[in-house]
Amino acid sequence: MNRVAVIQGTGYAPGQAEGEALAADTRISFWGGFDPKTGCIVQDGPLQHAKAAGKILVFTSTKGSSGTSGMISLAKRGNLHPLAFINTEVDCMAVLACTVCGIPMIADLDQDPFQVIRTGDYVRVDGDSGRIEVYRK
Repeated sequence: MNRVAVIQGTGYAPGQAEGEALAADTRISFWGGFDPKTGCIVQDGPLQHAKAAGKILVFTSTKGSSGTSGMISLAKRGNLHPLAFINTEVDCMAVLACTVCGIPMIADLDQDPFQVIRTGDYVRVDGDSGRIEVYRK
């Protein structure tokens, strides 16, 4: 694997994660648009039917809902949650969900992640430092 980029941002939820990216410039509603029993995105759009479980999820932001925390928490209990969030916009409900569930979240990026990160890239996320490393296979 070759490292193709390092992106610096702000860590909104601490922790480290690494794995395969699932990326799309879209908003996701975790209340109604995500199935915590399968870890799949079910809402219409570019990620419909994609499995977010076990992935580094690169997307614009959540569609704010107090249900975000509940859905992420249910997915976490079944080990069907995204490993990390990389966002271009910050939604306080996503920050809460990630913090409570121990899922690193980074936003306020110095580069457009949709120009750098492709679905299938290997990504290392450090929510403590806000650093993202992107590797291409």
